[in-house]
Amino acid sequence: MDQTQHLAHSWNWGYVALSYVIAAFASYVSLELASRIGHHQEGRNRRLLAQGALLGYGIWAMHFVGMLAFNLKALVQYNLFITAASGLAAVLFVTGALFIVNGGRASWGRFLTGGVIAGFGISVMHYAGMMAMQTGAQTSYLPLPFILSVVIAIAAATIALFLFAQVNSERAVQLAKTTLLSLKVTAALVMGAAIVGMHYMGMAAIQFSAAPTTAQTIGFATDTTVLSILILFTTFLVLGLALVYIVTGNDNRPVVGGSGD
Repeated sequence: MDQTQHLAHSWNWGYVALSYVIAAFASYVSLELASRIGHHQEGRNRRLLAQGALLGYGIWAMHFVGMLAFNLKALVQYNLFITAASGLAAVLFVTGALFIVNGGRASWGRFLTGGVIAGFGISVMHYAGMMAMQTGAQTSYLPLPFILSVVIAIAAATIALFLFAQVNSERAVQLAKTTLLSLKVTAALVMGAAIVGMHYMGMAAIQFSAAPTTAQTIGFATDTTVLSILILFTTFLVLGLALVYIVTGNDNRPVVGGSGD
């Protein structure tokens, strides 16, 4: 009989809601940037890098806000080195997936390949972020939620890459501005839900059990209050400035061909 004593936990639903807002906001900003990449070669790589950095950072920020929503009945600190490394993984894999999808004619083969790469990177980010938690508790994973979280990450990434292609297509260029805006907002809401779904399925996979030892701090660590303030401030600052740049930019080139607005 299993005598393991699992630690109790609760959820801060305000943080849960905020994590979805961040995921949807980051998705929308990335979609806006995607619609400006088009088929033009000038500045294309730079914009893909910016898009990957924004989306990867947004997913990472959503992840940690979602983790802050998880109230474990134990002292929790975060290793800053592992936290930063998890964010870098998200940015690198998402950016790589965007370059694959935009490296030639759009196809489901490219979407799936990019989705697997980005989904793997998001999964690495998530579980590395869990490793960054320093609680003094023992951790274990439930196999089914763990596998489902990776599957959801790949599916979410594939959907995201497909939606990026839709707002960057010839058909989208021909839509009225209000219709295109509605398409982007709807796509961002769907992407946000998919990203959040992966995170909370991943959280359902982990169990914390009482351990005989106390927490050991490795490297630089900080508590949840400092981390939450830092992440929330930088997230809305970075995404807000990016959105302002996109909206007020003087790049009036059409998305696909032509010479008019």
